[in-house]
Amino acid sequence: MTRDEALSVLGVEPGASRAEIAAAHRELAQMLHPDKFGENKRLRARAEQQMKRINEARDVLLNGAGGGSAGSGSRGRAASARGAGAPGSSPEAIRFEAEARAHAAETARLAVVAQLRTLVERRRAMAGMAVVAAAVTLLFSRARGTLGMLAVSVASMLTVWGIVDVVMLSGQVSVLRKRNAELVRLRDAARRVAQEAARL
Repeated sequence: MTRDEALSVLGVEPGASRAEIAAAHRELAQMLHPDKFGENKRLRARAEQQMKRINEARDVLLNGAGGGSAGSGSRGRAASARGAGAPGSSPEAIRFEAEARAHAAETARLAVVAQLRTLVERRRAMAGMAVVAAAVTLLFSRARGTLGMLAVSVASMLTVWGIVDVVMLSGQVSVLRKRNAELVRLRDAARRVAQEAARL
């Protein structure tokens, strides 16, 4: 993974300090952790893949940040010093943390939306296959002979397969839609906190 790809994965700017990188990684890891998806094996597998990318991006950026210029190091130390104080010690620290949470929530939301689109497209394709297979089943249901029986048998199996897959995908789509709504709420709440802190 290149540094630019790592920046994109974590959703941080090129000049981000070590503290900002760590905060973005922590927020994404909390939002995309595989345990959030319960018993849904497919979503857990996708979340595990996302976690690998997030961890790799963190490693790329932190290893690069460790050998960075003195300016970037001092920015990182300053951010660490701000983070080391008591929670809510300054409006700037509150704003920084809230903006990091909002950015992480939006990045996580975009990943969820991409997964959601893929599943919706697949569900649409499987529904179409089930409809066509059902039509073939009806068309050949009165046909006699081996060809008719074979066509009905295959088409009816495809119909059942399509219906089962549509039902399973609908459950996954529902989970992802709820997750998307949750991330929107988290993002908007964090943005409100950042705006309030900026006014202080």
